[in-house]
Amino acid sequence: MSILIFRDTKTACAAAATMIAGQLLERPESVIGVEYSDQVLPVFDSLSAMTENGLLDWTRTTLFQLSELVQREDGITIREKMKTAFLERTGVRQERFISPDSVSENWADSCHSFEEHIRDAGGLDLALFTVHTDGAVLFNGSGPDIAPITHVEFYEGRKTVTLALPSLMQARRLVVLLTGNTLAQAAADCLRGPVNSGFAASLLQLHGAATFLLDEEAAALLG
Repeated sequence: MSILIFRDTKTACAAAATMIAGQLLERPESVIGVEYSDQVLPVFDSLSAMTENGLLDWTRTTLFQLSELVQREDGITIREKMKTAFLERTGVRQERFISPDSVSENWADSCHSFEEHIRDAGGLDLALFTVHTDGAVLFNGSGPDIAPITHVEFYEGRKTVTLALPSLMQARRLVVLLTGNTLAQAAADCLRGPVNSGFAASLLQLHGAATFLLDEEAAALLG
């Protein structure tokens, strides 16, 4: 694993975008997994700008959205947000954009199907995501039992569908973005604390090709 510290959030997000762009330029048919979150949105903006400038071509890339909200009648899906924030700005083909179901009559089948799509694509070449203040990764909370595959998780009052941590760890490269002072303690526990399921993000230390991108605020407690 490697840890890179940048002076501010903007620079850290630009670095994350550069890493993804490098992956895409090296292998245009890459399989990339992304988390949708406020912290990741600036990365989407940078990648969209590169695309609009003619530097990137996403037509051969397969994009996996790594989590989804179980939809309520009045709810908007993460997939719809992803379309606006990223797909419509980059030209990722609809048939190459795969997300977990937001509605299902059989969640076991739906979750298994999502895992099968990743396997059929050859696995994730790179995954971009952040860490929650409580150590959750995507929506995988901390605790003695780590779910082995994509599953429905009850997190912060909402039901979500999330790629499991063991499945995420099978990605060939991880790009973990940690920015802002609210993540300082989580960053310290994730990168300097003991590896244990009691703080799920600490398990990321075990990935040999994980790159952690932090701004100075998030890195404040690393020592």
